[in-house]
Amino acid sequence: MDAVKRWKAGWGYPTTMLCVYGFFSTVKPLVPFIYPYLTGPDKNLTVEQVTNEIYPVWTYSYLAVMVPVFLLTDWLRYKPVVVFQCINLFITWAMMLLVQEVAVFKAMQFFYGVKSACEVAYFSYIYSIVDLKYYRKATSYCRSVQLLGYTVGSVLGQLLVSFNLMSYNNILVLTLVLISIALVTSLFLPMPQRSMFFHRRDMCTGDVSTEGPVRARGCSQIFLLLWRDFLQCYSTRALLYWSLWWVLATCGYNQAINYVQVLWAHIQPSQKVQVYNGGVEAVSNLFGAATAYGIGFIQVDWAQWGELFLGSISGLGAAALFIMTFTDNIWVCYAGYVAFKGLYMLLITFAMFQIATDLSMERYALIFGANNFGSLVLQTIITSVVVDGRGLGLGIIPQFIIYGSYFSAIAVIFFLRGVYTIMRVRQSHRDSTAAEEPPSPTMSGKAAEPQHVKVMKLCGDTGDYLFGSVRLEALKQWRAGWGYPTTLLCIYGFFSTVKPIEPFLIPYLTGPDKNLTVEKVTNEIFPVWTYSYLAVLVPVFLLTDWLRYKPVVVFQCINLFVTTAMLLWLQGVAAMQAMQFAYAVVTASEVAYFSYIYSIAELKHYRKATSYCRSVQLLGYTMGSVLGQLLVSFNLMSYNNILVLTLVLLFIALVTSLILPMPQRSMFFHRSQERHETGNVEELDAQELPEALGREGMCAGDGEMAESPEEPVRTRSCSQVLIQLWRDFLQCYSTRELLYWSVWWALATCGYNQTVNYVQVLWQHVEPSQNFTVYNGGVEAVSNLFGAATAYGIGFTQVDWAQWGELALGSFSGLGAAALFTMTFTANIWACYAGYIVFKCLYILLITIAMFQIATDLSMERYALIFGANNFGALVLQTIITSVVVDGRGLGLGIIPQFIIYGSYFSAIAVIFFLRGVYTIMRVRQSHRDSTAAEEPPSLKDSDTCPEQRLSRRN
Repeated sequence: MDAVKRWKAGWGYPTTMLCVYGFFSTVKPLVPFIYPYLTGPDKNLTVEQVTNEIYPVWTYSYLAVMVPVFLLTDWLRYKPVVVFQCINLFITWAMMLLVQEVAVFKAMQFFYGVKSACEVAYFSYIYSIVDLKYYRKATSYCRSVQLLGYTVGSVLGQLLVSFNLMSYNNILVLTLVLISIALVTSLFLPMPQRSMFFHRRDMCTGDVSTEGPVRARGCSQIFLLLWRDFLQCYSTRALLYWSLWWVLATCGYNQAINYVQVLWAHIQPSQKVQVYNGGVEAVSNLFGAATAYGIGFIQVDWAQWGELFLGSISGLGAAALFIMTFTDNIWVCYAGYVAFKGLYMLLITFAMFQIATDLSMERYALIFGANNFGSLVLQTIITSVVVDGRGLGLGIIPQFIIYGSYFSAIAVIFFLRGVYTIMRVRQSHRDSTAAEEPPSPTMSGKAAEPQHVKVMKLCGDTGDYLFGSVRLEALKQWRAGWGYPTTLLCIYGFFSTVKPIEPFLIPYLTGPDKNLTVEKVTNEIFPVWTYSYLAVLVPVFLLTDWLRYKPVVVFQCINLFVTTAMLLWLQGVAAMQAMQFAYAVVTASEVAYFSYIYSIAELKHYRKATSYCRSVQLLGYTMGSVLGQLLVSFNLMSYNNILVLTLVLLFIALVTSLILPMPQRSMFFHRSQERHETGNVEELDAQELPEALGREGMCAGDGEMAESPEEPVRTRSCSQVLIQLWRDFLQCYSTRELLYWSVWWALATCGYNQTVNYVQVLWQHVEPSQNFTVYNGGVEAVSNLFGAATAYGIGFTQVDWAQWGELALGSFSGLGAAALFTMTFTANIWACYAGYIVFKCLYILLITIAMFQIATDLSMERYALIFGANNFGALVLQTIITSVVVDGRGLGLGIIPQFIIYGSYFSAIAVIFFLRGVYTIMRVRQSHRDSTAAEEPPSLKDSDTCPEQRLSRRN
C-alpha cells in the first residue's frame, strides 16, 4: 500500500493516466475513411458539400477559439480543459453517427475545431505535475502513446474495412466506446496546483517541484509578460526565419492533410475499389516517426546549413505533391503522400530543435502557440479563398496544384536564403581571420601564431575550411583508416543483397516467363547448387586467403551479375543448371566479405566493423524482400523488369568492389613476421596480446590502416598452411563441448539450408501463385526482422549455456521440427508462412548461441577454421540428402515427402540433444554435490556446536 501511495504521489501516476487517456482518445479507426463515409450511402453527401461547405468550418472554428482556449487552459490549470476536450471529441463522433444534414455537420466541425484547440492542454498538463528532471521522459511517453494510438487506429480501421468486419456506423460506435474510456480516465487525472503563466511558482525559490509556493497573477500581468517575451523571442533573426518556415509549412501541410482523402477518392473512387487509406496513414505515421527520430543523430551545423536544408527538402515535398496531383495510379499517390508527410515531420522536428535551443519552457510554449496561430491564420485565408464555396470553390486537382506551387515557393525562398547564409558565414569567417592574422612578438623574437592562424595557413590563401587542405588532410586520414574500407564494404554488402526477385524465384521459373515444371526445378535444377557449392567451397576458401580477399569479392559480384543475367535472358533446364553453378560460386565466395574487414581494420574495431557489415546485409535482404513484395503485389513491374532493376543494383555493387583498398595481409598465407614467430594468438597472455596484434601490421595511431607497408609480412607456402590448419583442426575439436556444439551446427545448418532452398516449392504446392497473390517477399522480410530480433535479444540473456545449452538446442530444435510438420501438413498458406517464420527465427536464435559458445577463447584464425569446417560438414551432409532425396537420379521425392523427411530429421536432432542435455545437467549437478561433500568435513571449532546447528549449516 505504501508503494502504491508513493507511486500515486509521484510523477508515474499522472503520466500513466495521461498516457492511457492519450491512447484511447487517438484510436479513431474511421478517420482514414471519413470522406468515403460522408460521400457514401450512409450520409449521401456530395463532393462539393464536403469539400467546399463542411470542411472549411473546422479551420474557421479552430482560429476563432484558439487564443481563448490557450489562455483558459493555463488559467483553469489544464485538467478541466483535458476533460472538456474529450467531451467535445465524444460530441463530434456522436453527431457524425446520428445526424444527416449539412448544417449539423458544420456544427460537428465546430466541435472538432474546439477539440483541436484544446490539444495544447494534453502536453501542458504533464509539465505542471512532474519535476523538471522527468520532463523529457514524460514527454516521450505521452508523445509515443499518441503515435501508437494513431497507428493502431489506422491499422484497425483498415482491417475492419478490408475484411468487412464492421460497417462504418459500427466503427463509429466502437470509437465512441474508446472515447468513453478516455473520458473516464481524464476524470481521474490529479488536479495541478500550478501552471505556466497564471499560477506560476514564486521565482525566488528557483524550484520546479510541485511543493513550491504558487502565486496567482492577474490577466493584465500575463498579457504584459507574454508581449515582452514575444518581442524578445522574435528579435533573434535566426529564430524568426525558422518560425517563418514553421508557419508557412504547417499551413500547407494541414491543407494537404485535410483534403488528401478527397484527392484519393478522385483518383480511385471508393465505391469501385477497396480503399487502403488506413494502411497508408499507419505507414506514413511510422515513416514520419522514423525520420523524426533519425534527425537527432545527424551532426550538422544547422545554423549555417539549416535554411538550405529547409529549402531543399521543401522542394522534395513540393515534388511529392505534384506527383500526387498528376498521377492516375492510387498507389503512386499513396507513396507521394507517405513521402510528403515523412519529409514534413523531418523538417518540423529539427525546426523545433533549433527554436527550443536556449529557450525556457514558458517561452517555447509561447513560440509554439504563436507559430501555430500564424499558420492557422494563413490557412484560414487560403481556405476562404481557394476552398470555400463562397470564394473560388476550386476542385481538388486545382487545389493540390496550388498546394504544390505553394511549397515550391517556400522551397525557392529558403533555398536562396540558405545560399545567402552560407556565403555570409564564409565571408564573415574570412574577414575575422584576416583581422586576427598580424603576429605578436615573443621573448625569443619570433612571432607566436595563434592556433587558428596556423590552421588557416595550412588551408591556403582562401582560408576555406571546407575545401582547404585541412579538410583534404582529414579526408586522407579517413581513407587511411578503417572507416573508408568499412564504408565501401557496407555499400557493396547492401547493393549486392537487395535481390527483389529472390522470394519469387519459383513463381518466376514455373510461370510463363520460363515455363519450367515444378519437377524440373526441384529435382534437376536446384540440386546443382548444392553439388557445385560443395565442389568449390574449399578451393575458394584457400584462394580467398591467398589472393587477399578483394579479388574474390570482385569475383563474387561478377558471378552474381552473371547469375542474374542468365536468369533473365536464358531459357531451358541446362541454362538454369549453369546459372545454379554460378550462384554456388557466389555463395562460396561469401567468406571473402567478412574476412576482408579483419585484414584491413584494427582489432579494437573488429566488433564494430562486423556489426556494420552484418547489419547492412540484413538491411539489404529485408529491403529486397519488401521491394519485391511491393512491386509484385501492386503490379508495378514484371518479373523481367525486376531482374533488370537487380542488374542495376549489382552494377553499383561491382563498381564499389573495384575501389576497395587492397589488403597487405591475410589470416593464413600472408601473416605478419611477428605473428609467425610468436605463434598463435591464444598462446599469449592478456598483456602481450595487444602488442602482438599491434605488431601485425597495425599502426599505433587511432583510425589508421590495420596494416602498415613498413611492417614485414611473410608469405607461407600451401603445405605450411595446410599443416597448420590440420594441427589447429585437431586441437580445436579435441574439446568435447566444442565438438558437441559443432555437431549441432553442422546437422542443423544442413536441415535449415534444405528447408530454405525448397520452401518456395512448398508454398507453390499449398497455394499456386497463379491462383493467389503471393506474399513471399513480405514473409521473408518479417522472418529476417524477427530473426535479427531474436539474435539481438539472446545477447541480453544471462544463462549458463555450458550447463543448459544442449538442453536448449534439443528443446528448440523440437519446436523447429513442429514448425516444419505444421508447414508440411497444413492446407492454409498463412499457417505455412507462420511456420516458416517460427522455424527461421528458432534456427537463427540457436545458431547465434552456438557461435557465441564456440567463439569463446578462440583466436580469429581458429574461429574461421571452425566456421569453415562446420559449414563444410553441413554441406557434405546436405549433398548426401539432396542426392538421395531430391535429385531425380535418386529417389526424386515430391515436396511433401521431402518436408516430412526434414521434419523427422530435426526431430532426431531434438531427441539426441535433449537427452544429451538432460545427461549434462545431471552430471554437472552430481559433480557439484560430490565437490560440496568433499569440502565439508567438520572442524574442531565446531566441536562445541550442537548437531542441529551443524546440520543447518550444511543445508
